[in-house]
Amino acid sequence: MPLAADQIAALFADVISAPDFRKAADSPRVSRAPAVPHPEDDDVPVGVHGILAATEKLLAVNRGLVPSDERDSLIFKRIHTTDKLMAERVVLDADKTRLNALRRAAKTRNLSGMTPFHFNGYTEGHLLGNPLSMPLEEINPLSLVEQSRRVTQMGPGGLGSDDAITDEARALHPSTFGFLSAIEGPESSRIGIDTRVAWGTKIGDDGKLYQRLYDRRHKLHRWVSPEELADHTMGLPE
Repeated sequence: MPLAADQIAALFADVISAPDFRKAADSPRVSRAPAVPHPEDDDVPVGVHGILAATEKLLAVNRGLVPSDERDSLIFKRIHTTDKLMAERVVLDADKTRLNALRRAAKTRNLSGMTPFHFNGYTEGHLLGNPLSMPLEEINPLSLVEQSRRVTQMGPGGLGSDDAITDEARALHPSTFGFLSAIEGPESSRIGIDTRVAWGTKIGDDGKLYQRLYDRRHKLHRWVSPEELADHTMGLPE
């Protein structure tokens, strides 16, 4: 006999309330981002209802009742700039630098173990040995400008290898029009994954891309994101 929705929610509540689960949930490494969007609600918090909403969405997609999310759309993507990645390393205490310093200070009861460059490991770990960091050839000045606008889905937290790249991810998506360059990129299997930000595009503090477009209805220029253009028509100037 199938379980009712409230019975399933009660079972999930028992699992989430378990000590081991709560300890893992309180860890800073656990993402607080919303779960998979519900067919009717776009923002569902993580928890019992979030798990049920994700399960319901997957079943509905499998049965053909609702379309699947366009994971390659810019609507569902955010850009993590260098300052955001550096802040993440500090918050998550990369290489346990802060934890080791606190243990040493607690043991000696002084700050004698703190050197002037004690926390340089946060920066060095991001610049050295990180797949997202690479030296430039510095032969062609235009190449420096191009690399400064580079956006990739590879690296830590993203795609681990070229084998994980799908054909759909390599293709041009309509949501990238005006935000990502359609003619710049590597001549390799990473086409569509290793891209360049289009000229004039800005990256907001929220990680979204913004482009300055002319609103013909209100007769003014304004900065818009891919979400705002999802239900509108954008064309080239006459």
